[in-house]
Amino acid sequence: MMKSRHTKAYLILGLIFVILFTHLPVVYTLFYHNLTGAPTAENGNINGTMLSSSQTIVLDGSWEFYWNRLIATEPQQGVKPDFLIKVPDYWSKYKINGSWLPADGFASYRLTLRRLDYSHPVTVYIPDFGSAYRVFIDGILTTESGIVSKNTEKIFTVPQAKLSPVTLSAGKAHEVVIEVASTRFSGLYMAPVLKDYNSTVGENNNRDSIRLILFGTVLSFLIILIVLYGLSFRKNIHSPWFPAMGFLVILRIMLTTEFYSFWQKTVFFNLSYETANQLMFFVTFVLKFLFIFLVQEQFQITFSRKEKVFFSLYYTVIYLAYFFIPHAIYNRYLTVLLPVSTFALEGYSFFKVYFSRHQLKKFGLLIYGGVILAISGLIIDCYYINGNIYFNMSLTLLIMFSAYLMILSLVYALRIADLYNDFAVSSSLLARAENQIAMQKEYFGILSGQINEIRGIKHDLRHFISVMERLSEEGRIDELNRFLGEYAKQTETDSLPVFCENVVANSILGYYSLKAKRENIPFRCACSIQKQLFVSDSDLCVVLGNALENAIEACEKLLNSDARFMSVEVRTINGQLLFKVENSFNGCLKMKDDSYLSTKNGEFHGIGMRNIKKVVESYKGFVKAENDGKVFSLMAAFPNPCNADEV
Repeated sequence: MMKSRHTKAYLILGLIFVILFTHLPVVYTLFYHNLTGAPTAENGNINGTMLSSSQTIVLDGSWEFYWNRLIATEPQQGVKPDFLIKVPDYWSKYKINGSWLPADGFASYRLTLRRLDYSHPVTVYIPDFGSAYRVFIDGILTTESGIVSKNTEKIFTVPQAKLSPVTLSAGKAHEVVIEVASTRFSGLYMAPVLKDYNSTVGENNNRDSIRLILFGTVLSFLIILIVLYGLSFRKNIHSPWFPAMGFLVILRIMLTTEFYSFWQKTVFFNLSYETANQLMFFVTFVLKFLFIFLVQEQFQITFSRKEKVFFSLYYTVIYLAYFFIPHAIYNRYLTVLLPVSTFALEGYSFFKVYFSRHQLKKFGLLIYGGVILAISGLIIDCYYINGNIYFNMSLTLLIMFSAYLMILSLVYALRIADLYNDFAVSSSLLARAENQIAMQKEYFGILSGQINEIRGIKHDLRHFISVMERLSEEGRIDELNRFLGEYAKQTETDSLPVFCENVVANSILGYYSLKAKRENIPFRCACSIQKQLFVSDSDLCVVLGNALENAIEACEKLLNSDARFMSVEVRTINGQLLFKVENSFNGCLKMKDDSYLSTKNGEFHGIGMRNIKKVVESYKGFVKAENDGKVFSLMAAFPNPCNADEV
């Protein structure tokens, strides 16, 4: 569980980041002309007196509009516009002869550029635009995207445009005509831009390279996520929502205007981009619904069945509304409202996470940061593809999703690493328990053997007394002394000292005292350990067993046998159970991050010292290790929870 006093602040900062970051481009667009000083079109004209060839000129404002006419490819004399239309905007928001214009159809936009002096070739295009269009400057085709047709069934849209350079003649007005054909998007809902042709081509090439690199990065992290998902099956922590969300993220990226042209024929059956827009919304809604399971599994926040059913129905209704509502009505009233309503789950989830923040799992805040980035990317992309942002944000969603998948992969890897580390520690503890059982078995085997010997001696004692009595009565003193000497040798046994009252501790101390004796290592013990302790038997085994085993091993490596020694002292002082183990060693130690590591070889190399520290710290105690090059000292203190106030 994540318990941090800063969690509340981090969650709020994430929400503030989403709000500010996603709306800064919108604010920039609202104040674009105030901030840049760029002119806006009025009555179909724009004054370019103060404009430089290095600038990107957004051609927004009031354009002349010609409904159901292609005035550049089919020019007619004396043709007047139907009305002045705002750009960017949807033509389905306007009426002709009292009737609303439909979403599908074709039309021409015309703008006159005055006092614009460009010495370099230029082009006019609409970045990441979904409808089919052609742009003419002074009657010369400069940009073409998709197939513009009077027949709606023949309109074909791709979000990629072919650019051509046009050189402007000095000292004259220039006419820009954009012919647009659409099956659902209703005209110039995004603002055209006038730019230097060479710089535009260079920027687009750079963006394409960056897109491919980022897409490769996203794909790599998806593969990593799938591999980690496979590894997680072994440890029973697999989460199918991780790879599912990763796959949907990839699919959502492929459906964006920046990538759709590349995959249009090979993956999406050459569907028109405007038609594939419905698939993009569907993928987005499924991705949002899976967000519930991400929140549940990564933040330990439970969604009830009613909540899941509600949001399932909620997004189904929104999608059906998008699918079945006439495009003209959607473009007229719902282009902002419906996309905003899709973020209800994210808002609801934030409050669930916020009020249950104490339940966050390890790395939960890192996952939260990744989700914040993904949501920010989706919101900005929503604004961008609806034409509400002038600043080019085409790479934002890709960058944000790349970071999101990277964080998911990182967290999943860290959690699996944690689990494998816990597995190693548990295996070490199991090995320690098995070793402890072997110690106790050996210790009690020796004890049992001595008990059996004593029983045998007791059984034969009356015979020995009878022999001694007869020898004494007969005055055979020399033979009696010789008999007693032989009897003493037969009954001689190694003493098994009792080090303390605690059975577990005594068996460990007894085992290592016998082992030290076999290795000719002086062993000193001064322990006062009660029968009943607040420290569990298993934890006592971990600390005392690891400490004594390391001490024995260190002494064995010391070439000078006369310098070998080990001592252990355990007692309770001021409510604390204190351990101190000292031993001689050869001066060689392994260190990592200012911590001592065991020098033993084997499968669980170096885990013993970590286990000691882990056990002691679980009781809110501390471990201290010191050495002077000859003597190594390990000290540990266990505060008694019953005497916590005194301590």
